[in-house]
Amino acid sequence: MSLAKKSGQEAKSFNVSLKRCLVVWSFLLFAFGLALPAKALTIVEHSHVPLQPGEVKKIFVSIKNQTQAKWIGGSGKVALYLYGSSSPLASSWKKADLPANIDQASVAPGKFATASFNVKAPSKAGSYVERFLLGDGKTWQKYTVIEISFDVQKQVIAKQTTTAPVTQPVTQPDPTSSYSAKLMLRPSGPFTAPGNDTLSVNFGLKNIGSSSWSKQTIVLKEVIPNLGVKLASVQHDSWVSGSEVLSQSTPVQPGTLGLFGFKIKAPAKTGSYTLRFAVEADGQELQGGEIDIPVTVTADGYIAPDPTPTPVPTDVSNLPDEPIIRVGLYATTDDRSVIRGVITGMNLTQNGSVVCSLSVGQEVVVKFDRTNKVYVASGSGCQTQSSNYYVAVADDGVSPLEVTDLSRPVSWLPGANDNKFRGKLELRYTPKTDKVWLINELPIETYLKGIAETSDVSPMEFQKTLLTAARTYAMYHVTRATKHADEYFIVDAKYDQVYRGYGQEARSPNIVAAVDATRGLVVTYQDKIAITPYFSRSDGRTRDWSEVWGGVVEWCKGVSVPQDAGKTLWGHGVGMSASGALAMAAHEGKTYDQILKYFYTGIELKRFYK
Repeated sequence: MSLAKKSGQEAKSFNVSLKRCLVVWSFLLFAFGLALPAKALTIVEHSHVPLQPGEVKKIFVSIKNQTQAKWIGGSGKVALYLYGSSSPLASSWKKADLPANIDQASVAPGKFATASFNVKAPSKAGSYVERFLLGDGKTWQKYTVIEISFDVQKQVIAKQTTTAPVTQPVTQPDPTSSYSAKLMLRPSGPFTAPGNDTLSVNFGLKNIGSSSWSKQTIVLKEVIPNLGVKLASVQHDSWVSGSEVLSQSTPVQPGTLGLFGFKIKAPAKTGSYTLRFAVEADGQELQGGEIDIPVTVTADGYIAPDPTPTPVPTDVSNLPDEPIIRVGLYATTDDRSVIRGVITGMNLTQNGSVVCSLSVGQEVVVKFDRTNKVYVASGSGCQTQSSNYYVAVADDGVSPLEVTDLSRPVSWLPGANDNKFRGKLELRYTPKTDKVWLINELPIETYLKGIAETSDVSPMEFQKTLLTAARTYAMYHVTRATKHADEYFIVDAKYDQVYRGYGQEARSPNIVAAVDATRGLVVTYQDKIAITPYFSRSDGRTRDWSEVWGGVVEWCKGVSVPQDAGKTLWGHGVGMSASGALAMAAHEGKTYDQILKYFYTGIELKRFYK
């Protein structure tokens, strides 16, 4: 047998085996519901390529390495193969079934491999579908199958005329055409997420202009529809500043692909949006560089509150009792919670009357039956159901209760699980949102001892600063009780303030002391409770309320924060910079009242309750 014949048979055998592997792999994916994900497949020219008969066109492809291994390029390594033995469109390919090697010497996991090759249209019109994949001649890489349809159009023969040829005028090039782009790698959306959730956007633009792109900048143009959701509501902490999303200096030559990746924050309010971005190169907006990202928000996140202050009681000698706050801990995934007392026994109550009494460590499962619209409680010594909800409370009304089916570990403290809460626990179905929430009802000072807004080792004056601001924010919502009224609680334990409960209190004696030292104190403006937004870190200044959320709020004016100079903005930028406040307390000897009065213009501190 000749070497050529043997090689041909081996090639044929490889392609047959490859086809069989693909068929088997596709069947397995189908059988287990694992269709090849669109985000794993990138076609960087078009999926439909129009061609004139005999036309030669260069095709660019880009494929993301979604394996755990590095791809090695070069001769005999990972390359772009044809799914078949030959193609009628082959033009100057390395082999009949090998259009091109990948451009890179190696491609790490998560990075993109790129390749380009020529095709030449056959003389016969029609649609030619070819499939390509990455392999090394023996094995192929998962999720790398690319299908491209080449549409060869019928040749149009112009009628001959006796008219003398017309000399076309010389057209002067458009001065902006040197900066043009074509979207080749589309973002993986549409995106669906709760309000304020972080979303990752990746896309690729081909430089089809005549100028290289030295520096690329992405800017947010608008949010459609606005509906009161300001541009800053989608600004992620990783953005450069304001509406400037990303700035990178990776040269992109004409004919090559520029890759971009950044994060956005889903708009706060439930609804469907289009986020429009534009890409600039060297200060010029790219023609074809406008990107629309569709986002559907499934649940409200943080929505900037109405800043109208709430009156403070004027009779200091007869202050009201400490308020109660209701905290939405989380929306359950299985419509139930498992609760027990960990220090004392526990009572399951309804309308203030005891339904079941349980000993220390004895669990009760409380579940909402959606079919029959009833609450069901079950456990040793407790079997009952009702159309009305149940409330669990410790025998002494103070000791913590444990939610045993909640796993909320503490990253830096092995074995810790923040699933214990003082006060009352209530499983509640909310018809407005069709969710079942676990709600914690407790005194507001106890609540403040369980929030995780600052570290226990930070300076006492900083702790008092932040906790006074946090108390003011909480009291602002307690006095209104409107933000989450449809779901029967006042603040959310994730988006409004980070509340961890008894575990946070138990390991933070200094924070507990700071809460006690400022008991009842709130920030006021003209004798009314003032909303006190705060955030992680500024870039050297805070923002006016009007810059971010619109309208005028007299006490939320932009101020300089020299302690943050040269740093990146983390957060919305309105009110107090926690980083700047920490530096003022730790290094400048500022007291908590001085710090608060610096960040919130014209405010006073007043005691609101006993």
